[in-house]
Amino acid sequence: MTAETRLKIKSLAKALKILECFKNSPEMGISEISKKMGLYKSNVYDILVTFEALGYVGRNKNGKYHLGFKILELSHVITGYMGFRRNTYPRMLKIAEETGETVYLGIPDGTDVLYLDAAYPSSVLNTRSILGERIPMYCTGIGKAILANLGKDIRDLVFTQPKTKFTENTILDKQQLHDSLTEILTRGYAVDNMEHERGIKCVGAAIINDLDEAAAGISISGPSLRFDEVSIPRFAKLLKEEVQELRLYF
Repeated sequence: MTAETRLKIKSLAKALKILECFKNSPEMGISEISKKMGLYKSNVYDILVTFEALGYVGRNKNGKYHLGFKILELSHVITGYMGFRRNTYPRMLKIAEETGETVYLGIPDGTDVLYLDAAYPSSVLNTRSILGERIPMYCTGIGKAILANLGKDIRDLVFTQPKTKFTENTILDKQQLHDSLTEILTRGYAVDNMEHERGIKCVGAAIINDLDEAAAGISISGPSLRFDEVSIPRFAKLLKEEVQELRLYF
């Protein structure tokens, strides 16, 4: 059963989809949202006015809308019960400093990876927040490491659902992806060989919970030129050691 067939209140789903428009565009006008969603401007206006009254969106002097502080309140509730981040971040920062690369934390969310945190080495000045970003599992280091350690139902869904070819290295073939996941299980880590972004490689490992399934994953990510035959095994060894300790928190 797809997410679409599970929708019971279509108008509510439509309203929430309007909120999701702000993920990539911090400020949007009614006309922009109307065009993006394929909805009448009057419908978009009614939904936004309701969200504004409840604090879920705000409006600037230029008339454009943005997410409101009520969203921030709800996010604090989520981060409050995700206490494992307090335990994972120091270890992530340790890895970042030791490798000189960026370290990410993500959890499975359907067939995607939801990125929760990032640690940067002190030598890195320009950074971007990835909190809340979702990327398909089949094309990232964290995602493939997690997917290899999830149940057959999720893997089969990933195998059969439509896929986006982000780069020339993105794995789309079902058998090739299956073989890749088998290899990941054997060696205990995954490699993203510029499969999601050109020029970026990642080494990822899954954090296994008490049910012997992937609860999360961490990865070391950086420019492809720095991920060679010497550094990748070193990064993998470091990650495998750390995930054994991190499983205590999941």
